[in-house]
Amino acid sequence: MRRGNMTRVICSVNTCTHYLNEDVCGAAAIDIMHEEEGRMSALAEQTMCKTFHEASGITSYLGSIDNVNWTGALLKMAGSNHQANPQIDCTVASCHYWEEGRGCAASVIEVSGCQANECQDTNCKTFKLREGGTRL
Repeated sequence: MRRGNMTRVICSVNTCTHYLNEDVCGAAAIDIMHEEEGRMSALAEQTMCKTFHEASGITSYLGSIDNVNWTGALLKMAGSNHQANPQIDCTVASCHYWEEGRGCAASVIEVSGCQANECQDTNCKTFKLREGGTRL
């Protein structure tokens, strides 16, 4: 099981404390979930990045400090080509790329939500409905 270890994350959520230049996610781990609890996602707009933490001041950065990929973030900020990809924990079992054990089989995922105010404003744009996905 991959558990998202090789999955590259492109993130355009520029209002998140984990956002780094060039659409890089500086979190150590992210949770991709259904937007509506108890209901399977059928569209990308029904998914969200639960790890989103609004960058609204120094206290918001301090509040998310426990989930920073320090090595990846520092290398990226220093101009390295290193990819600061977080571990992905995905509960969207209706997605084509979902794997048993909350994994993600996609080689790249894109999290969108430029100017998001809360996690429900974000989406996993890579979501693709699995055949029979909403009946799982």
